[in-house]
Amino acid sequence: MGASNNQLMLLQLAAAQLSLSLEETERPFNDLTKLFLEIVQHHSQIDELLQEKPLPNIEKLHQLHKETESKVKSSVVDFQFYDRMTQRLQHILSNIQQAILVLNDSQNFQDESQWQLLFEKIEQSYTMQEEKELYIAIKNGHGFEAAVQQLIKKTHEKKAIETEIELF
Repeated sequence: MGASNNQLMLLQLAAAQLSLSLEETERPFNDLTKLFLEIVQHHSQIDELLQEKPLPNIEKLHQLHKETESKVKSSVVDFQFYDRMTQRLQHILSNIQQAILVLNDSQNFQDESQWQLLFEKIEQSYTMQEEKELYIAIKNGHGFEAAVQQLIKKTHEKKAIETEIELF
């Protein structure tokens, strides 16, 4: 593959992971902001109901409580983006640090087997399916933009089916 091709693959992989992280975090972050504002609004409405005289409307309080509970559960699910982003950033940092070691060693810089070992370590470090798929796409010569777009599309389709919490 050659040292420059190895470096290019490593940079494409890092760029693809960063791009995927940015794409995947935008929607959940916006959703979380909206959910938190709605929760605060519910809290104010509950407070107003509790101040009603002579007695608060228990039915309305119960309804607001259920809606708030649902929004809190949705918030927990949306916080997965932070877990995923942190894990990807740690992998990117680790990959770059390992590449620096190879690049700093003038004997290993041109040694294809050293690059192969590096890429095997990178592949084995991935725990999320999306990272593995991204690695394979980059390794197979897909540009990072195409690989990211393919995974984003797949992720949106998956989210339409799955709604359970998956914490790492």
